[in-house]
Amino acid sequence: MADRSPDEPDEDLLARARRMRPALLAFFTRRLGDPSIAEDLTQDLFVRLAGSSAAVHGNAEGYVFQAAANLLRDHHRRESTRARYLKAQAADTSRGIDPLDAERSLVARQRIASAAQVLAALPERTRQIFILYRLEGMQRKAIAAAFGISVSAVEKHIAAAMKSLLADPETAR
Repeated sequence: MADRSPDEPDEDLLARARRMRPALLAFFTRRLGDPSIAEDLTQDLFVRLAGSSAAVHGNAEGYVFQAAANLLRDHHRRESTRARYLKAQAADTSRGIDPLDAERSLVARQRIASAAQVLAALPERTRQIFILYRLEGMQRKAIAAAFGISVSAVEKHIAAAMKSLLADPETAR
């Protein structure tokens, strides 16, 4: 190992790691329970060792298993982060809504058009009272004062408009 540049891998370390492959696979598999992930982590370990410029003197097996333990810790940290992210995504209730669903948009437009037709067929005063109450959010008392009628009369106009809207099969859905 005399004239090795920092960019060249330590052939002894890589050779030892390759010989230790079954033990490394067993190490990862025991801790993860998934042989495919164990294989991936073993391969990642070889890549890291090949790219490492650290000179190992003495206990190369200990160094390899310490690197494997560090890689396993990194894997658990990534999985924990991924699980938290997925949990947060699952808790986000707006993710299940497809805002660009063409069929739903068409049905909504048809319902609005149908409701507009029903409202257009109402007597003028009933339509105005209903629009002020349901769409503008005015209080019944304020509507009554604006039209010079009782609150009870406002409620009757609102009820008549609702009855007409609910009688229409397109708007009642």
